Amino acid sequence: MTIKVVLCTAPNEEVAHDIAKQLVESKLAACVNIIRGVQSVYAWESSIQTDTECQLIIKTNSHYVLEAYDKVSELHPYDVSEWLELNAEASHSYGTWLQQYLQSTK
Repeated sequence: MTIKVVLCTAPNEEVAHDIAKQLVESKLAACVNIIRGVQSVYAWESSIQTDTECQLIIKTNSHYVLEAYDKVSELHPYDVSEWLELNAEASHSYGTWLQQYLQSTK
C-alpha cells in the first residue's frame, strides 16, 4: 500500500513536537517521528550554514499531504521550511492502520 512520507526539519525539539502533535491531533498525519541532533549543512543567503535541527518524518497519505503542508507552513518559523514528499510502500497492516486513522472522524 502506498503512503506519503514527508521529511521536514525544525529548529528545535519544542517546535518539532508542536508540529508533530498538531498534525496527528488534526488527523493530517498518523505518525510523526522526531529525530533530535541532526546536523544540517546548507546554502542560505549567499553563505554555507551549519545548524543542529530536529528531523521530522511525517507519515500521511496523498489525500491529506497538501493540508499537512499548509498546517506545517502555518506553524513553522523558517522562511523556507524543508518539505520533501516521498512515496513509500507500507506493509498491509501498517498501511491499513494509517488509512483508517486518517479517515476516522476529525
